[in-house]
Amino acid sequence: MSEQGPADGSVRRRRLVALALLVPIAIATAAWAFTYTPVFDAKHVRVQGAVSLRPDDVRSIAQIDPSTNVFHLQSDAVTARLVADPWIASATVDKDLPDTVVLTVVERQPVGVIDVSGARSVLASDGTVLPASTPTGQALDTLPTVQSGLGAPDDAQRVAAAALLSSLDPVVRQRVTDVSVGQDLSETLTLRDGVTVDAGTPGEESAKATALRAVLRWANAGGHSLATIDVSAPGAPSATLTNGSTLTP
Repeated sequence: MSEQGPADGSVRRRRLVALALLVPIAIATAAWAFTYTPVFDAKHVRVQGAVSLRPDDVRSIAQIDPSTNVFHLQSDAVTARLVADPWIASATVDKDLPDTVVLTVVERQPVGVIDVSGARSVLASDGTVLPASTPTGQALDTLPTVQSGLGAPDDAQRVAAAALLSSLDPVVRQRVTDVSVGQDLSETLTLRDGVTVDAGTPGEESAKATALRAVLRWANAGGHSLATIDVSAPGAPSATLTNGSTLTP
């Protein structure tokens, strides 16, 4: 019978230690390699919040397709790509392993159209200019035209028009066909029936919107034929009728 010396015991212990170390490393390596398999392909990419943009537009902007690996997807990078698009104000990206990505976007709201020599762009409620080539759920022809006396509206004029339009009641906004902004930022609305509205210079947009809605309701209830409305001082709005008389409703 052979005897096991101290050296043999030491070798065996080293082998056992090495095996104990290698097994978890091998398991971890196999698990990591598994995350690159088709199990984690983005088979489902759900889009939430898209109104003007189509879901496929959002997926394209996010650069996510069925071959995208959900496990290794960098959500921050996808979010950055989404918010780089002018139509998207904010976005979140959620991963539901193993194969689902949820893209949630908050779009900028279109409130007007800027038309300069036939080149059209869309004005958002925050004053951002959006590309008109992007398909929208709302036809551009239903949005009021924003114009200035001298060429294309500048930044200040766009912000002023956007603030006024976004404050209007949706029903009232649908009646607006044009917004003209002067060099002094004075604003005039033209309604579909030809009535013009003097909104004065920027400020008190909510109060002006409330006053305009009240005057229109007053005229409709009383059967008054309006020519012009002045809400530049929203606390004391006035209306001029087609017969030339001016009233304070």
